[in-house]
Parts: sequence; C-alpha cells; structure tokens
Amino acid sequence: MTTFLDIFMRLAVIWLSCQCVLHVDATTRNLGVNYRFPVEFHHPHLKFDFYSKSCPQLQRIVKETVAFYSSQDPTTPAPLLRLLFHDCFVQGCDASVLLNSTKTNVAEKDAAINFSLSNFFIIDEIKQKLEKACPGTVSCADVLAVTAVYSIKQAGGPLYPIELGRRDALTSYAASSQLDLPAFHLNVSGLLQNFDNVGLDIVDLVALSGGHTIGQAHCSSISDRLYPVVDPQYQKKFGAQLLSNCTDGGVLHAPNFDSNVQFFNDQATPLIFDNQYYKDLEVKLGLFTSDKSLFNDPRTTELVKYYASNEDAFFKQFGISLRKMASTNVLTGTKGQIRKLCWVRNSGNADPAFDPEL
Repeated sequence: MTTFLDIFMRLAVIWLSCQCVLHVDATTRNLGVNYRFPVEFHHPHLKFDFYSKSCPQLQRIVKETVAFYSSQDPTTPAPLLRLLFHDCFVQGCDASVLLNSTKTNVAEKDAAINFSLSNFFIIDEIKQKLEKACPGTVSCADVLAVTAVYSIKQAGGPLYPIELGRRDALTSYAASSQLDLPAFHLNVSGLLQNFDNVGLDIVDLVALSGGHTIGQAHCSSISDRLYPVVDPQYQKKFGAQLLSNCTDGGVLHAPNFDSNVQFFNDQATPLIFDNQYYKDLEVKLGLFTSDKSLFNDPRTTELVKYYASNEDAFFKQFGISLRKMASTNVLTGTKGQIRKLCWVRNSGNADPAFDPEL
C-alpha cells in the first residue's frame, strides 16, 4: 500500500526533475548532446518509504554513523559513495562488492581494480546497529544506497531521496569487476561502453563523474599520464608536482611509483561536494585520463562547461543519474536474501564456493 510519505517523495522528485527539464533541456540544445532529461526515473519495485514501518530507525542510524566517522576523518564520505558506484556497475546494486573472498573464490572487493576501496567497516557497523534495531529487515544493498546519499549530504551536497527495497546477492566474482568497472585510463568511448552496459547514457556519464569532486587517487591510477613522459595536457606545474610526489622527489624512477601517495581529485575544495571538479577540468587539473577525455571530447565538452558554470544544474542531474544508477539490476521480492552480515551470505546456501569455511 502506498503511503503519504511515498506519494510526497515521488511528487518531490517529479518537481525537481521538471525544474531540471525546464531549466536544462532548453539549454542543452546548444550543448552538442542529443538528449532529453527524464521527467522522473522510477523502478517499479522500489519505494521511498519501503522501511517506514519495518525499520523507521534506518535513516537516523546511517546519518549518525556517517557523521561520527566524518568527524574523526573528514575524507570518510568519498569512499562510502564510491562503494555504491563499484557495487552497481558489477552485476547490479546488490551488495556483491561487500562479500569476502573464500578459499575457492576471489570476490569483487579483492579485484585489482578495487584495490583502493575502503570503509567497509563503517557499512558493517551500520548493519550491526540495524540488526539490533530491526533484525533481518534492511538489506546490505540498501545500506549502501542510504549511506551514499548521507555521505553526499555530510560533504555539503544535497540530501537526495533514494528508493529502497533491494535485496542482497549470493555471489561475487573479481573477474566481473575487472570487466565491468569503468577504468581511469579510458576515453569517453570506452567509458560509454561501461555505462551503456548498465543502462546509463552520456549525460549520466558526465554528471556521475562529478562524484570525483570528493575523494582521492593513487599514483597507479595516473601512471599512464606520468610515464614515459608527463602528459602535456596537465597544467605544467601540476604535472611536475604529481611526478615529483609519485617518485618521492625523484628517488624512485618511473614507472615505479610510490603506491602510498594519494592526491585529492578536486584541487580546490576536496572535502566539499560541489561542482569544482568541472572547473578543474577546464584548467587542466583533472587527474585521470578519463577526466581529460571528458573535457576534450566534443560529445561531452559543453556539458562539462555547463556544470562548471551552473552548480544547481549539476546537483539536479546528479540526483537523477544517481537514482537511475542505484536501480540497476536490483534484486527484489524473493530474489537474493537479506544478509545478516554484509561480508558473508547467510548460512544454508548450497553452493560451497561461497561458504566462508571452505
């Protein structure tokens, strides 16, 4: 039965989306993008008020836990948001990225491309609190979704409404992550292949890339722009500084970079969820090859410039694209399960490849 809260949230999303259409759709006629912004994106089996009766404590528990750890470490929100991205691009938004490897299977979280994922312990703590408050009710997949939107809010961005009702996967394969996740070295065409695989388009690509406005990168993620020569499309002093930092001031010789060195993706406001990422791309301060490609490719250049000049438009489209991504290949109804612990599937499953004891 649809409740007043669910109706209210749907109307709010429709209103925000309509504002985006009125303000953005006319503008994008000159952006070189053949696209009409959606009035509303809605998954038929997910609801905003899914836990309103069965676990009304969900939002409070997530909000308070994210806020606590952010007070200890202000970089906390970015890796929590990233977990949702890395989950949804690989077999859907089903918390498969949270499952541990076993003796007979390497799980997604241990894939080489996921080497820098972190803050799993925060998800585990949130789940532990939810199991005490409302046992066996909230899926780990929904914990990831709610944690992501509260992480954005904690970093100074909007609090996006997110639909719930996902269930948890029974399987997780590292090989799938290597195949399906967008890599930092890809150009726009390569990125679009990954995005198209999960039903996302070129506008989603540009908008969701704005998530790089918070977070950090390792030297290995930019090695293709530092070796054998520093990419001339870096701002000159910026490129030289990156190379110096990654080689410990020249002690190491490229491509043997210091794996512990990290850089903020956003050079000006690294802890704030804003549109600074796009402004950085305009002045050659984007870290990754994928960043450079977004600004250089004529299919995406004008959207990058538009979001750089209009933060409100970026916020609105990011919310639309986030909800769209977070609805990718979700398990609902009786599919999957509601894990008791996010790092291991519930006991009693037949497949020994996912039994942590084997």
